[in-house]
Amino acid sequence: MKFPHLVGQTFARRILGTALDSARVASAYLFEGPPGCGKKTAAFDLAAALVGGEDAWRRGAQRLHPDIRYFQPSGASFKVEQVQELLKEASLRPFEGARKVFIVDRAEDFTPAAANKLLKTLEEPPEGLTWILVTTQRAKILPTIASRCQSVRFHPLDEASLRLVLERELKVGAERARDLAALSGGSVRLAAWYEGEDGRSQLEQAEAFLEAAASGSVVRRLDWAEAAAESRRGIEDLLNVLWVLLRERWVRSRGLPESLRLTQEGPKHGKAIPPEALEAMMRAVPRCQEALARNANVQLTLTRFALTGAKA
Repeated sequence: MKFPHLVGQTFARRILGTALDSARVASAYLFEGPPGCGKKTAAFDLAAALVGGEDAWRRGAQRLHPDIRYFQPSGASFKVEQVQELLKEASLRPFEGARKVFIVDRAEDFTPAAANKLLKTLEEPPEGLTWILVTTQRAKILPTIASRCQSVRFHPLDEASLRLVLERELKVGAERARDLAALSGGSVRLAAWYEGEDGRSQLEQAEAFLEAAASGSVVRRLDWAEAAAESRRGIEDLLNVLWVLLRERWVRSRGLPESLRLTQEGPKHGKAIPPEALEAMMRAVPRCQEALARNANVQLTLTRFALTGAKA
């Protein structure tokens, strides 16, 4: 069975399966798509199929197979020195078979100099080596690198597929899996995060904002912003969670059909927030995210958000 560990992704399966069946595997692939949709799983499945051996996937995923190599930046980005070491290894012959596979994660995070160094090898690939570049941000990939790879697009998992992964891999109960799948927008990574300590903490913090907003107290909103801004780490996740909870409360406040709800139970707080204020806060979330992406002051940005929709 091809790609036994990959759930869903019919398009990617078809493209890669055809390449395997016809023995016309590209020398370089670019796996692109949102976080948590199965790109790395597919990369290791493809690598195992190319390298062969019953335990190739397990050894590759555990970083133990000498012919399935996994790379990610040592720090914020791939720098020239790391790429030089990678290319030195690329020049070596496979250890166990006729082919080796290099999986390069976060392929958008190359410095310009490092990207150009990698480009030279992609232009003249060593015999018996397949590159799989994995990215969540195709727009940041050097166009000349992308043009030398066969692009394979991955999409967010449908809810049924994500529930299957959660129940099978994370051993989550059926009802909880349903709620997590709906909240996570097709991302296994995000669903697993919701189940973890950090995710539960962010959910609590998001609920705390709804409680403060529903109280009608500007002071409580400002206190929330100050507490949330203490650490920049996790702010992006918090804002994503906030948007989901705001949407959920808005759907219920408008009396919209149950089919539009994401969870069985709505947010614990926020029933007193008018629909118009919820809409204003939902629109404010992406503006807040854009500001933070431009390195805006976290405290000021969250304070502005916290005051959105507040009565003077």
